[in-house]
Amino acid sequence: MPVVVRYLMPVLLALMLSSCAEQSRGAVKQEIVEPVAQASTLVFEPADVDLGTLKEGDDVVAYLRVRNSGETIQQIVDVQTSCGCSVAEPEESLLMPGGFTRIRVTIDTFAKQDDIRKWVLLTDADGKTSKAWLTFAVRPNPHMGATQRSIFDGKCAACHFEPAKGKVAGIDIFRAVCAMCHGDNGAGGVAPSLRHIRDRDILTTLIANGTGSQHMPGFAAFAGGPLTEKQVSALSEWLSKLDE
Repeated sequence: MPVVVRYLMPVLLALMLSSCAEQSRGAVKQEIVEPVAQASTLVFEPADVDLGTLKEGDDVVAYLRVRNSGETIQQIVDVQTSCGCSVAEPEESLLMPGGFTRIRVTIDTFAKQDDIRKWVLLTDADGKTSKAWLTFAVRPNPHMGATQRSIFDGKCAACHFEPAKGKVAGIDIFRAVCAMCHGDNGAGGVAPSLRHIRDRDILTTLIANGTGSQHMPGFAAFAGGPLTEKQVSALSEWLSKLDE
């Protein structure tokens, strides 16, 4: 082997090893900079609860058990639910390691039907969260037909009335107060699909006056609903063109 090559071999080997070491250190640094997000050590047990079949109009109470699976004291600083008809309150906010508490969830089933799925989300003092799901089916209550109550009253207003304020475009109005029942883009959900109705006048009448059921009251302001005349017009115009 020539003298020059014999001299350069150790140098090249050293450079290769140095480069590998730098790549290795870079990989370790990457892992430190981008850690995997962790959920709260306050965990629901179980995280999915089936409440069975309920009767429309009943107030239902469910208890969700929460355990501190960590090694330090944890605090529940906030509990939210998927809609205003459900109220969640923890019995205790501070949990010792291994300790338990319960979250009391009260659900108002008024104007609900068929299969329902709701979530409860807790947040700890570190800003980490944990979520539980409540599943149930609502069967019709023949006594509800004569009720004077509306989905625009009380706790229900948080979902069916307030979100419409300030909305101008038809799609925004729909997403605010219609999609929760009629599904994304009017394709249907717990309420029927609206995509097959092309007649704008029919849509305007249905939206403004409702169907006479507590499940679909009149959404126009004159009927006690949240929508102005311009909002009803914008919503019916958007719905009439869904299949175009």
